[in-house]
Amino acid sequence: MDTYLKQLTCSREFIDLDFWKNPQGVSVPDDELNFLLVPDAVESAACLDLAKQVHRWQSEQDDSTERITRALMVTMGGLLPSVLLYDHLVEGRLDGSPKIEFGTLGVSLYKGPGQRYQNPRVQHGISIPISGQTVLVIDDLGDGGGTLQFLNQYILDSGARRVLTLVMYMKPKAKNVCDADFSFGETPQDTWIITPRERIETLMKRVPVWKQRGASMNECRRRLIDLIGYTKTEVNYYLERAYIRSLRNIST
Repeated sequence: MDTYLKQLTCSREFIDLDFWKNPQGVSVPDDELNFLLVPDAVESAACLDLAKQVHRWQSEQDDSTERITRALMVTMGGLLPSVLLYDHLVEGRLDGSPKIEFGTLGVSLYKGPGQRYQNPRVQHGISIPISGQTVLVIDDLGDGGGTLQFLNQYILDSGARRVLTLVMYMKPKAKNVCDADFSFGETPQDTWIITPRERIETLMKRVPVWKQRGASMNECRRRLIDLIGYTKTEVNYYLERAYIRSLRNIST
């Protein structure tokens, strides 16, 4: 717990990547989930680690058709890591490696923390030509493996020659169902990973759950700041609005 909170606030040069490759989420009272807040600096460092893995893949392929030429950003989760990776994989690509064209694919599995749709939902289709190409799919995490498995088959059915998957974090179930080709770290199955792009989303959707289970506003504040590691500025601005929100008004 102490190491986790220190890592949330330390300067970039003191980030412990070994800790973040196998982090443990923090528990809060009356919640079946553990929570892991990933700082911007950690996501940036993780993307450099992932970029090195992709560069290595590109350099090791004797057959040029095996090299990645397309990348699909899975919205919404894959957008932030994709933007960071674009700089590494396009502007920082190795000499002789093909330029990777980036596009998007919209798919959703979660309504909110711990709330899954029965099956992945395609929000919008593939935005760039991928026929005959080796495609890299970029998402934030593999949870149960169903989304990665679905994406792999969907993209192959759409004409890709080969599909490779990249995520920041994998969980045990996902590794057993559809392990990613490139990943940064692994977390326990019950951990809700709060990436920089969904800090407020998680706050707005989890506080009403805590309220329904009996938590006061001050208790919600304590959980967010003292346990999970949100900043006081974020909590001061959003907490009251989240607390008066009923569960049925949460957008799905």
